[in-house]
Amino acid sequence: MTAVSLGDMAKSFMLRRHTVDLKQNLDRLSNEVATGRVGDTAAHVSGDLVPIAGIDASLARLKGYGAVTSEAGIFAGAMQTALGTVDTVASDLGNTLISASTGGSEALVDAAGRDAEQKLKTSLSVLNTRFGDRSLFAGTRTTNAAVIDSDTLLATLTSVVSGAVSAQDVETAVNNWFDDPAGYDSMAYLGGDPLAAVQVAPGEDAQLDVTAKDPALRDTIKALAMAALLNRGVLAGESTGRQDLARRAGLSLLENKTDRTNVAARLGLAEAQIDAAATRNSNEVSVLQMARNGITEADPYETATRLNETEAQLEKIYALTARLSRLSLLDYLR
Repeated sequence: MTAVSLGDMAKSFMLRRHTVDLKQNLDRLSNEVATGRVGDTAAHVSGDLVPIAGIDASLARLKGYGAVTSEAGIFAGAMQTALGTVDTVASDLGNTLISASTGGSEALVDAAGRDAEQKLKTSLSVLNTRFGDRSLFAGTRTTNAAVIDSDTLLATLTSVVSGAVSAQDVETAVNNWFDDPAGYDSMAYLGGDPLAAVQVAPGEDAQLDVTAKDPALRDTIKALAMAALLNRGVLAGESTGRQDLARRAGLSLLENKTDRTNVAARLGLAEAQIDAAATRNSNEVSVLQMARNGITEADPYETATRLNETEAQLEKIYALTARLSRLSLLDYLR
C-alpha cells in the first residue's frame, strides 16, 4: 500500500483553513446563544422561506396600519377637544343671553353682546385649529382655514340685517343668509368636502368627516353671530327688540346643544373604532412576531453544546499548531 503524506506547507494551510472555519462557527454560535435566534435562517428552515416571507409581509402591512391609527386617533382626539370647547362656549353664552333678556336691563344686554362677540371669535378660532399642517374642520382642503374670522363674518351680517326693524327681522335675515348656499357655505366656510374614510384595519374604515359646514356647527355659529350683532349696533335704541334678539339667540344656542352632542357622539364612535382597531392590530403583531420567533429560534441546549464542542476543537487545533511549530530535524530523528 502506498502511503500518502502531506507536506509541511499543506499541513499549515489545512490547519489554517480549519481554524478559520471553527472561528466562524464560534462567532455564529456565540451570537445564537446571545440572541436566541439562528444565524443562518435559510439553512435552519431547509430553504423554505415562504412562511417567514408571509409573516414579514403581514408585519409590514400592520406597521402601516399602526401609523394610520396613531395619527387618526390623535386627529380625532383634537377634533373632540375642539368640539367640546365650542359646546361649552355656546352653552354658557346661551344661559347668559337668556338671563340678560329677562333682566330688563340694557346694560346686561350690552354686556351679553360683548361676551357673544368674544365667544364667536373664540369658536371660529377653535374651528380653525390645525393638527400639524392639517386643518381639523376644513375637510379635504387641509391647508385652508375652515372658516373666516369673526370681524369679516360680522361685517357681512351687519350689511345683511341693515334693514331689519325687529328681532324677528334680524333672525330671519341671518337664517336666510346661513341657509343660502351662496351665503355661509360659499362665503364663510373655506374648507372642502368631508374627508374620505380612513382604513384602520383590513376591511375596516373609520369616518372623520366632521367639518365646519356640518349643520350643528353652522347653526351654532349662526346663533353666536346673531348674538354678537348686539355689539355691532343692531337695533340700536330698541331696548325691547335687543332683549328679544338676545332671547332668540340664547334659545337657539341651547336648543342646538343636542345636535352638538350628536356630532361629538358620532366622532366618539370613530375614536373608539380607531382605538379598538389599533389594539387588534397590536395583538396581531405580537402573535406574528411570536410565530416568527418560533421559526427562527435557536435551541439553547443544542446551541450551547455545539458551542462547547467548537471551542474544544479550536483549542485542539491551537495546541496542534503550537506543537508542529516546535518540530525540528533533531526532534524528528529522535
